[in-house]
Amino acid sequence: MITLYDLPTKTVPGTMITWRTRYALNLKKLPFQVVDVELPDVEALAKKIGAAPTSTKSDGVSPFYTIPIIQDDSTGAVISDSAAIAAYLDKTYPSSGPVLIPTGTKALQLGFSSAAVDAFAPFRPFFAPNITTKMNDATAEYFMRVRLGGVTKVDAPEGEEREKLWTTAKANLGKMSKWFEGSEGDFVMGNEPSFADTAICAFLQFTRTMLGEESEEWKDVASWNDGRWGKYLEIFKPYEKLL
Repeated sequence: MITLYDLPTKTVPGTMITWRTRYALNLKKLPFQVVDVELPDVEALAKKIGAAPTSTKSDGVSPFYTIPIIQDDSTGAVISDSAAIAAYLDKTYPSSGPVLIPTGTKALQLGFSSAAVDAFAPFRPFFAPNITTKMNDATAEYFMRVRLGGVTKVDAPEGEEREKLWTTAKANLGKMSKWFEGSEGDFVMGNEPSFADTAICAFLQFTRTMLGEESEEWKDVASWNDGRWGKYLEIFKPYEKLL
């Protein structure tokens, strides 16, 4: 059995970054269980089970541990970082589901993933007021104290600032939509989903959760580029649940 370590939430399960791995595991048709770990406990857990740090802290020296992390009982492997997890799943389970990072496309997949991070950046101010309300109390307290430097309340953008951010977000997703032009299928690489698709869908999933599925804002986003983004998430709906 594969165990996915994720942050607990009060609403839709999963965090923005771990949705990449949830989608990947389901695409690969691999049964898995989810174990929740509060944000302040991630480092201790990672060290305990032998997960590698994914970067360094602000001092440039101290190791920084993040989720997602998977632990595969069948091999004993413990892997952190969504791209590394996707590569591991391809190598360990080559005949199960699509190849997430096809040979020769690693740079392309990581490039798409990085570009998706930048494309969705203008949405972040819209998420800020609600993000801690979706978290468990222990994680929310740690997030505000450590990640936000003690800030306890963040207001949503209004007026001209809001309009500018929304316009930029729409333009960014318009550029991202062009990645699919000429594709023979519904996905970045054509007819088969890949790691790049999990990265894009993870952001869309999080955006829908933060804005609210019935909100006018999300309905607006879902309609952009001839409804591409709403349809895209619908295609991935079968891969949202635990197997």
